[in-house]
Amino acid sequence: MTTANVNFRQGPGTGFGSLGTVPSGTQVDMQNCDDTGAWCSISFNGQNGFVSGRYLQLSEPEQTTGWPRSFQTGNGATLVLYQPQFTEWDNFKTLKALVAAEYIKDKNAKPVFGVIGVSGQTVADTEAGEVDVSQIQVTQLDFSALDRASLTDLTLQVGKIMPTGTITVKEDRITAGLAEYKRMDDVEGLNSEAPPIFVSTEPAILVQTDGAPILAPVKGDQGLSFVVNTNWDILKIDDTSEFYLRDEKSWLTTKDVSAGWQPVADLPDLIKSLPDDDNWKDTKEAVPGEPFPGNQPPKVFYSDKPAEMIVFEGDPKLEPVEGTGLEWASNTDSDVFFLKASSTWYILVSGRWFKSASLDGPWQFTTPDLPSDFQYIPEDAPYYSVRSSVPGTSEAEQARLKASIPTTARVEVGSLSADVSYAGDPEFKPIDGTSMSYATNTNDQVIQVGAKYYVLQDGVWFVGDSPQGPFQVATSVPDEIYTIPPSSPVYNTTYVRVYDSEPGAVWYGYTMGYLTGFLAWGVFVYGTGWRYRPWYRPGFRPIYFPRPVTYGIGAFYNPIRGTYGRYGYAYGPYRGIAGGGIYNPRTGGYIRGAAISGPRGSAGFITAYNPRTGNRIIAGGARGIYGSWGGKVVTGPQWSRTRDLQKDAVNRWKRDGTPGNLANFDRRGDVFAGRDGSVYRRDGENWQKFEGGRWGDVDAPSRDAMKDRLGDIGAGAAIGAGAALANRPAGDKLKDRPNQGKLPNVQKPANRPAGQRPAAQKPVQRPAAQKPVQRPAAQKPAQRPAAQKPAQRPAAQRPAKRPQAPAHLSRDRRARSAGNREVNRQRNVQRAQPRPQRQGGGGAVRRGGGGRRR
Repeated sequence: MTTANVNFRQGPGTGFGSLGTVPSGTQVDMQNCDDTGAWCSISFNGQNGFVSGRYLQLSEPEQTTGWPRSFQTGNGATLVLYQPQFTEWDNFKTLKALVAAEYIKDKNAKPVFGVIGVSGQTVADTEAGEVDVSQIQVTQLDFSALDRASLTDLTLQVGKIMPTGTITVKEDRITAGLAEYKRMDDVEGLNSEAPPIFVSTEPAILVQTDGAPILAPVKGDQGLSFVVNTNWDILKIDDTSEFYLRDEKSWLTTKDVSAGWQPVADLPDLIKSLPDDDNWKDTKEAVPGEPFPGNQPPKVFYSDKPAEMIVFEGDPKLEPVEGTGLEWASNTDSDVFFLKASSTWYILVSGRWFKSASLDGPWQFTTPDLPSDFQYIPEDAPYYSVRSSVPGTSEAEQARLKASIPTTARVEVGSLSADVSYAGDPEFKPIDGTSMSYATNTNDQVIQVGAKYYVLQDGVWFVGDSPQGPFQVATSVPDEIYTIPPSSPVYNTTYVRVYDSEPGAVWYGYTMGYLTGFLAWGVFVYGTGWRYRPWYRPGFRPIYFPRPVTYGIGAFYNPIRGTYGRYGYAYGPYRGIAGGGIYNPRTGGYIRGAAISGPRGSAGFITAYNPRTGNRIIAGGARGIYGSWGGKVVTGPQWSRTRDLQKDAVNRWKRDGTPGNLANFDRRGDVFAGRDGSVYRRDGENWQKFEGGRWGDVDAPSRDAMKDRLGDIGAGAAIGAGAALANRPAGDKLKDRPNQGKLPNVQKPANRPAGQRPAAQKPVQRPAAQKPVQRPAAQKPAQRPAAQKPAQRPAAQRPAKRPQAPAHLSRDRRARSAGNREVNRQRNVQRAQPRPQRQGGGGAVRRGGGGRRR
């Protein structure tokens, strides 16, 4: 709740633009805050933005939100529950967790520790970043040190405190804990070829056309045309063959779109008389035009295929990356690094890393074999977000997991229908490697499988007996559709599935692959990397259907929102090559980018654009596809909450204080449930295990990343990860993992007993020095070894008496911290001099490559 009238800003700082004022006393949904609490991300009136943390206070008492929690049992004992550790999310339907617990029989009794296992059925609300958990039940009670009476008392109390209805958990709390355990498969067959990359040390923009420029008339045959397949407003006067390019309120002109652009002061009358419709609203607002600031027009690069651009403010300014051999280019919006040891440049484009000995190229794909220095990019750096694109980091694993969580919806059979329009008679093209074909001359995705035609519209499959329909909701989808390769422009359809069915209804769901975000090379990337040729029919009114693109849109991963965004004004007012004109077969005309772009977006909101339909979805997390159906489709979370008949019971559970009181003990926070059924606690860098009714020292969990992973996977069939690891990319080898960096290898010998009892030390102390000296006294050796053996035996027996704590505990501790902070990454997306007004996609994240600077 706000405690005063507070400015609602686009980013975490006073340098960002204002979205208005949040009145005092307003309840807002707080997403996350930076470590100091200075700035917090909130949702207010359907917008995401930032407010000063000093004017916020929790509207819910800490007693119902903090951990650990204490309860009084029927027998007067005290039960303390520690924060749950999520262990498995089976098919994103069944969530399992372990809870370390403490049972104190009475005030004179010693506490007994144990593990409680719980599970529940889930429905993910990916737009809100929440997960609904219902049908919660206890699956495990492991308190070996309790007597029968106490165990009975404990069992009854645990049954009472379990919620009987649906509870809501932040998605970040779950994914932070599961990212290291739940291995997701990589996609095979994505393209890693570098796109054209332009570099400039002065203000610049990138003009792209999808192939040769395609011209269509603006108003009948009066002599004014526009370039359909571009990311900018480009008009042409037919009589003079002059092209005019709009850059905000200013204009450039040339007779060759690929070169020679010059500023123009006076526009032709034809441009001044553009139609009064939404197609040209933004363009008309730039007429009659204004001079460029400082009379310095931008440099114009041109490409006839998807390309990327890096713009520096002057020569690259490199700053050292602490703890690594890397340097970061601080005077560009792009992600650019320089490795001093090899004099190599590294850039991040659409989630893929490329390297070159020169900024002029050639560029080589290098994601699978990034230098280990990238593993140690600081978490508090302004370029922190790139860690999500570094294989092996927890940020990358969490991004991959988030991308795999399905957004689901319940669709009643007969409630929806699909309408498909073609440019002429339906035309189909074979899908390589399959017996299927897809329609080419339509904006819809139509796939022929045998004698049936399947249509995918806004996350729902339909089926019909002819390409024109009629189409009805499909209750099942042929398995063959899911064999479509990434080289096909309809590959993203393989990420929409039937997740469940019931009489009269089907549960559909899609993952981020439907929005062309894929798992590959150990990270999460945007686009398949393949270039798909558009469908084009020439004529006085040409027909052009674009296809999905990977580059040329300034795509980047936003770790705060867990998805890809497309920012970067230098890529055009419509944010990319796919945002030009969309042909509408129903009207025989074009929908301009301005008419379909929707609102510019608010801080933290991401635009998900489907070039095949012209739909631009504005939603938190870019996952609002099912909202396109209005009230005809009920999303999974809505349905699960509506059918929750025990809602009142849940409210009573919250109101009556059954969750217990916050256990106010200094050491309570660092108690963990081990997957071996034991309880562990951490004090600083020291670890202990509860065994035989008391705490005993154990060695700290290993920090060897690869060893941890192999151990967890080998021992835990429950996490189902073996196959996934086997399918990881070739670059994900032992030598490439982060355990080869300085942190794990430096600390591991100091934390492991083996480092203090090497085989080499025992012979040095025993044979030469001690045996000759001790032998003259025949009996002494028999007795003295009793004194010496205890000194040596613990070293030999220590592994049995003092085992190493399970490797997962270190990750559980980090995940607990990350989940509690709700990721806490706002401060890391700030730049030295934020200019949010240049962000066409809106928001605090200055990413997207080559934002033009003035």
